[in-house]
Amino acid sequence: MKTYNRAASLLGVLLLSGALAACGSESEPASQTEPADSAATSNDAKIEDPATAPADDEEAAAEDKEAAADDKADPDAKAAGTDKKDAAADKEAAADEAKGGKPSGEASGSGSAADKVAKVDVSKQGKKGQGADRPKTESFQVAGSKETVTGKLQEGYGYALYAMDGLKFDAERNLLTMTSNPDYYATITPLEKGYTLAGLRKEGEKALKDYGTAKPLKEANIPAALSSSRLFLSAEGDAGTGQFALWETPGKGYKLEIHMPSGADAETFAPLAHASLSTLAD
Repeated sequence: MKTYNRAASLLGVLLLSGALAACGSESEPASQTEPADSAATSNDAKIEDPATAPADDEEAAAEDKEAAADDKADPDAKAAGTDKKDAAADKEAAADEAKGGKPSGEASGSGSAADKVAKVDVSKQGKKGQGADRPKTESFQVAGSKETVTGKLQEGYGYALYAMDGLKFDAERNLLTMTSNPDYYATITPLEKGYTLAGLRKEGEKALKDYGTAKPLKEANIPAALSSSRLFLSAEGDAGTGQFALWETPGKGYKLEIHMPSGADAETFAPLAHASLSTLAD
């Protein structure tokens, strides 16, 4: 009986040992798989780790900063380029003027002395048609020429005159100019009643001061076409010749101012202008 009990006890111990061994075997795979799961989790953590995002943000920020710098630099670069172009254009214009030519882009004849003559209030002068009851063209004998010169009737406001060939008339400015050189010109100003020779003489002396000292010319020295003028002042100097005269018709008086810069064209313009102005009528 005792032997049986011992055997049974021994059997029980063996069975218990086997059970414990079996339990130990099953627990080992579990412990082995656990690191695998941990490794997967770690790998996933590395893949999903946003640590690279700051790098992308920094790169994008750097690009934005660079673009902003470019945008800021572009206007300055454009402005600098424009300044260089303007400076080059100014330099070219200065070179043209130094050579005696006209600045680039300036039309021929622009900027002449006659262009500075402003339009006048012609409403106080009268209407067109006065003094125009004459032939449309006439032939005239001009001082210094053996041949006659044709004049075309021009209507001003309150008066009319013949403009000799080579001259043109602007009624809005009471202006008579040399067609080929508008630096040579004459202005016509109808006078209101009550003018005096003394007052006109003072006005003429002031008007001619840029040419020199104004001197009154006597009848023999006055241009033939205007020899009947009661007042004729002339001034000469380096700038050329300026003349100031009073021309009278039966109806009214006119102030004449003639501008002739130094140059060969003065010999051509003077007799044509004098002849034209002598045909004033109203």
